Amino acid sequence: MALLRSARTPAGFAWITLVALAMLWIIVPSGAIVRLTDSGLGCPDWPLCEGRVVSASAHHALIESTNRVLSGIVGVVAVVTFLAALWLPGAPRGLRALAGGLALATALQIPLGAITVASGLHPMAVGAHFLLSMVALALATLLAIRARDHRDGRARRWEPRRGVMAAFVAAAALTVLVTGVVVTAAGPHSGDDDVTERFGDLVVAADVHVKAAFGFTALALVLVAWLWREGGVDRLTRRAAVAAVPLVALQIGLGEYQYRNGLPWEVVVLHVTNAGLVWAAIVALCWGVARPAGAPGHLRREATRWQGTQRTESGSTRNRPSGISEPQSTQIP
Repeated sequence: MALLRSARTPAGFAWITLVALAMLWIIVPSGAIVRLTDSGLGCPDWPLCEGRVVSASAHHALIESTNRVLSGIVGVVAVVTFLAALWLPGAPRGLRALAGGLALATALQIPLGAITVASGLHPMAVGAHFLLSMVALALATLLAIRARDHRDGRARRWEPRRGVMAAFVAAAALTVLVTGVVVTAAGPHSGDDDVTERFGDLVVAADVHVKAAFGFTALALVLVAWLWREGGVDRLTRRAAVAAVPLVALQIGLGEYQYRNGLPWEVVVLHVTNAGLVWAAIVALCWGVARPAGAPGHLRREATRWQGTQRTESGSTRNRPSGISEPQSTQIP
């Protein structure tokens, strides 16, 4: 009961969204390991594996069934997060919509996973599975930010001048994800030893992906430099900007290394794992830039009190925040 009461508070709900965000990120490398270790068809049946929740077999079946269990846990966390949003008193409509979208995206992974297995791990089915995970991760990131804002009484507004630039950066990041999926579909990692189907030409796909990555990096650096010069964003957005720069640099380094060394699956796992971190950081950064945060509610109330303050009983003038006009009268009744 104590946990339920805590979940119905803004602070408790904010913690729930962080758990959901962490789980949505963990499932990214989990799914990548399934494909990159050729375990995609390790379970002959679905949704169970050899009639069990977790296979008793070694290697491929165990890897695949473990990923399915993790996916189930992620689904439960997403549904709990949605229910907590519905039960949260005073929750904004946008917050509940994000929680509902997260639960829906996670639920859609179930039939899409079945389609992926039934299609014999068709590259496009596998790619759609990954991209839907990225959609869910983006929703979880925005939900965590909205929950934090609700907890702190912070409002956000659309900033047209910076919002356009932020939208370009987000679109460029999405383009990198999509082209990366095509590279994987054209590459040597099929998801199963007996599956050899490819989609597209690896050299051409890699060339397009690299160009998209460098275009995105240039736009992201311009955005970060702009913020560094002008400021005007909240602390969370500044942290996202600081985190994004080294994460993008690491992603470029991993991508260059894996391509020049025959795409070793261990490095590809790191590349995919870091892609989730980059994507979450960029989504948080672009959201904070496009919709900068105003002052928290308790600070606005404090400013209102200062506006109404004139003098103390001793007659001395209290300090007022800059921008507040002098009172018309200093006489205390």
